[in-house]
Amino acid sequence: MIARISSVPALRESEMEVEHFSHSVHPLILINQVLEYSGELVICSGCDEPIWGPCYSCTSCYFFLHKKCAELPREIKRHIHFKHPLHLLAKPPSHYILGCSCDLCNKTCESFVYHCSVCRFDLHIKCAFQQCFFEDDGQAHQFAHIDHSLISNEEQEFHVEGVMCSGCDEPISGPSYRCTSCNFFLHKKCTELPQEIKRCLHPQHPLHLLANPPAHHTRKWMCDLCNKTCKSFVYRCSFCDFYLDIKCALPPCLLEVGGQEHQFICLPKSLPLKIVSFTCNACGTDGDDSPFVCTMCQLIVHKTCISFPRSIKLRIHQHPRIIHTYHLEQCDSRNKYCGICRDGVDTNYGVYYCQDCDFVAHVICGIQYHLSNTESDGDERSITMNDEFKESSFDVVREIKHGDERIIAEIKHFSHQHNLILIDEFNNDPKCDGCMLPIFTPFYSCIECNFSLDKACIGLPRKKYWQYDRHPLILILNTWEEDPFQCAICEQYCYGFSYNCDRCHRFLDVRCFKLTKDSIEHGSHEHPLYLAVESENRHCSGCSVSGESQTFRCVVCDFNLDFKCATLPDKARHRYDEHPLFLTYIDPNDYQYVCQICEKERDPKLWFYRCEECDFDAHRECVLGKNPFIKLGGSYTYDLHPHPLALVEKTDDYPACHACGEPCDDLALECTDYQCNFIIHTQGKGAMH
Repeated sequence: MIARISSVPALRESEMEVEHFSHSVHPLILINQVLEYSGELVICSGCDEPIWGPCYSCTSCYFFLHKKCAELPREIKRHIHFKHPLHLLAKPPSHYILGCSCDLCNKTCESFVYHCSVCRFDLHIKCAFQQCFFEDDGQAHQFAHIDHSLISNEEQEFHVEGVMCSGCDEPISGPSYRCTSCNFFLHKKCTELPQEIKRCLHPQHPLHLLANPPAHHTRKWMCDLCNKTCKSFVYRCSFCDFYLDIKCALPPCLLEVGGQEHQFICLPKSLPLKIVSFTCNACGTDGDDSPFVCTMCQLIVHKTCISFPRSIKLRIHQHPRIIHTYHLEQCDSRNKYCGICRDGVDTNYGVYYCQDCDFVAHVICGIQYHLSNTESDGDERSITMNDEFKESSFDVVREIKHGDERIIAEIKHFSHQHNLILIDEFNNDPKCDGCMLPIFTPFYSCIECNFSLDKACIGLPRKKYWQYDRHPLILILNTWEEDPFQCAICEQYCYGFSYNCDRCHRFLDVRCFKLTKDSIEHGSHEHPLYLAVESENRHCSGCSVSGESQTFRCVVCDFNLDFKCATLPDKARHRYDEHPLFLTYIDPNDYQYVCQICEKERDPKLWFYRCEECDFDAHRECVLGKNPFIKLGGSYTYDLHPHPLALVEKTDDYPACHACGEPCDDLALECTDYQCNFIIHTQGKGAMH
């Protein structure tokens, strides 16, 4: 016989000739055209199928391999036999007396075979590379019926009585697949079964979907939960020889949207699962008493955990309720740390979870904290911290249209007697009268007064809730007509906007209030920072000051951040530099650590402000001042002095206070007439208005 070979394109020598383990006597040549012998297609020596496309051929022997068969991996791992790897053999082992059969399809293996010498387990290459073995793409029908193709029937009803699904052994109804050559039918939902699952009754290994019992299996398939014979699809652990039929493996309370109520019963002694010690799926702690099992989804729980509340309210959490879930991995949660104890959580077991903000808490932590901080029913509230009352802080006076966008150009804000105009330039370095932070364009300003608000403060709601206070907080503006307020969180004295609780006499500055979340992401650190539940005496990584005020801390490494540093503005201005200064966490200099405002030495480990363009570095206090959240200047009157007074930060060269005669080292009111030497402590301003 002479093989007709069409012209072969030019190939590099490395591409044309290969050595293959299955034909070691001669090299194989790559041929890209169809081969025929006496008018018939040649047969692949690897898979026993006709060769249509590219193949490797031995010019001395009648030996051919599909290109894809020649490139098969020498070793594979498969779920159906995960105890040991399978090795590719050119021929079945010679020690088989009755021949070699595939342990999946039971067909005789006469050519390439994947073999485990330890277990004498074999797969021919068709079964070894079925798509469903290594790709979870929903093509279970290919795995269940490999002899013929299945045709889809999208009709909702199948009108032939007595037709049963070969996957679940239930009557066919709804969308399905069928084989036109065999009496084989599958529900569409049965073709979409997951190839691998994990279940609480067998937590040590995953279970894999099988359509047929292994050929070496001599006994009937018996479900290890219900003890019934498995007549169709089954989930199996080949290592433990553990089986679950699909009804027991995929019960309604796991499949239905929103879930169903669990039906717990005490595990009968007659069941083959005689559990003595277990890990509770509800709370994640160990148990050694008689477990209770959900008859629908096989959750194993302590008896006491059955009565755990479905949802609880925590005063440390911003939303009214957190919900218990057995399956955190199904909630798309990225949080792996308890919001109470800050230790890691095991996503394989139950936790309390808030889907609004990805808050997670151990069940035991949540229950204990809930019981120790239980509030009366009259304190229950039906809105979340982020749900504001409908009352706005301002009224729109004038809008302008810019293309498709409408811009609010003028407003009447509750905090000021005049209208505020949107502007995009300024002549000095103003502060926002709401948050006392440096202001940047565009912002709203009064053309008659030295009063400005940035856009963030304009939109603050008049009323909000705070998780540490049971009463609604009211947004107010604190001016020099009153004494400065002390923030309940950062303990700094401030003016400007605050959220006030009249009943608790508590003030929160708006900067800290925005950070009262369970966790934040800060530019100074790579990991999320979690708000410590209790005050802890920790050194702040930004300023190195230790205090008992609340802090954010990293649960991964030793990084802590107090509210003073967490609320520092990212960008500031100072008259010594024409550019904005940016808060910097790591000092890039290795030659000098000097503040260029006070000209004193800086600690390179502490945060500072920097202008990269001018190579300008400065202490935070030198840029922001001793009282960063108090606006200097202004015009105030004092009954005992004829001239207007301005708020200043007093230095050593200032004269003593005219009211008490004592020197002042902080804020003071100074006469605006440069010829007058009058100064008074702010605490003694008395009749100032």
